[in-house]
Amino acid sequence: MHDLKTDLIAEGRADIDRGEGMPARLIAWIMGFPKAGREISVIVQFKAADGVETWTRDFGGRRFSSRQYEGKGQSQFLLCERFGPLCFAMALVADEERLRLVLRRWSLFGVPLPMWLCPRSDSYETVEDGRFRFHVEISVIWVGLVIRYRGWLVPRS
Repeated sequence: MHDLKTDLIAEGRADIDRGEGMPARLIAWIMGFPKAGREISVIVQFKAADGVETWTRDFGGRRFSSRQYEGKGQSQFLLCERFGPLCFAMALVADEERLRLVLRRWSLFGVPLPMWLCPRSDSYETVEDGRFRFHVEISVIWVGLVIRYRGWLVPRS
């Protein structure tokens, strides 16, 4: 899914868990993350242009998007993902049969932020039975779990 030559739409299903406390709910709302649920319909639209991939995710009608691109400068060799003013630079680490996305840097409006404040992420991708499988878990120091979503996608015919 990261090697797009043309635009693509994929669909599948996901299970979503959300943090319980008010701070976790507030962060999830600000980021536009979906509500908790099981077997939620997922549609992801991938658009590629000028070295940037825009991923628009729709989890049961709740949409959020990000832009992914190859890092430059201090983020060289990293995959950068931008959510509005926040940018996360991640190393792509092959781990057994998974591709892990490991946070290495982050910034707000281009200003680097300390890693000890960075959201914690357990994110990986794999392919099983011809399906792109994903697991994304995000937590924040002093807050705990914000969101965990995991599921699968296949290209729309």
